[in-house]
Amino acid sequence: MGRTLENLEQFGIDVVLGRRRGFRAAILRGMLYGLSFIYERIVQLRLYLYRKRICRERTLGCLVISIGNLTVGGTGKTPVVEKFARALQVGGRRVAILSRGYKSVPKPTKRNWFDRLLTNDVDPPRVVSDGKSLMLDPVTAGDEPYMLAHNLKDVIVLVDKDRVKSGKFAIDKWKVDTLLLDDGLQYLHLKHRLDIVLVDRQAPFGNELLLPRGTLREPPRNLRRASYIFITKNTGQSNDALIARIRRYNRTAEIIECGHRPLYLQNIYTGERLVLDRLHGAFIGSICAIAAPE
Repeated sequence: MGRTLENLEQFGIDVVLGRRRGFRAAILRGMLYGLSFIYERIVQLRLYLYRKRICRERTLGCLVISIGNLTVGGTGKTPVVEKFARALQVGGRRVAILSRGYKSVPKPTKRNWFDRLLTNDVDPPRVVSDGKSLMLDPVTAGDEPYMLAHNLKDVIVLVDKDRVKSGKFAIDKWKVDTLLLDDGLQYLHLKHRLDIVLVDRQAPFGNELLLPRGTLREPPRNLRRASYIFITKNTGQSNDALIARIRRYNRTAEIIECGHRPLYLQNIYTGERLVLDRLHGAFIGSICAIAAPE
């Protein structure tokens, strides 16, 4: 059963990315186009309701910075979150990172749904790090929150789908004054002071189609919400054409170009760091589980 589901998932991904041909793929693509049309209307309606204050944003009385993107997949959010957390910490801020914990597995609760209904109790967010020590394993925390917690000292890392709840928890328990929303662009229930939006230079707007037919969470014009725009994964080529397109949607946000490059090799068990020259002439095996390993 598990293998069948994996095959179906891979088939769907191949259809979305245009790697599948044939009658079945064409039928599925047609259905997905229709669903994408509905999805876009829902996305824009949701934004409209928040913009007109029909749906209310919550404020928690502290600085809230969202770091996110318009597409699914890896644009390099986690390293940027880590960079911001370090910089804010150096500047004297008390920082908490709020993640939804994508594909994390919460520990089972002893209370059933009927007990919850009667008591109205709410489970607290999962504490990945209290700033001093790791509290959860990668399975329970999720890979990215665990990595952030492992790399950042004196930074609180919490996992919960309800960022308002986890933000309030961090403020009440640790007196934090800055909340970083990891993958928070689409989380509108908590008011953001700044929206940092990442655009992958290799595939800026995915395949230009919205979910589920494509890889866009929102249409490109929604870049207008960005306070700053990071163009990630630069390889030294000119970004003039991409910047010109971005400016069609947002004329004021500062655009920052950044790249990814290895600095050193690090032993994940001992923390020992080695220079990259140690790779010369070595027989290397590579294992990767991030969104865009290329």
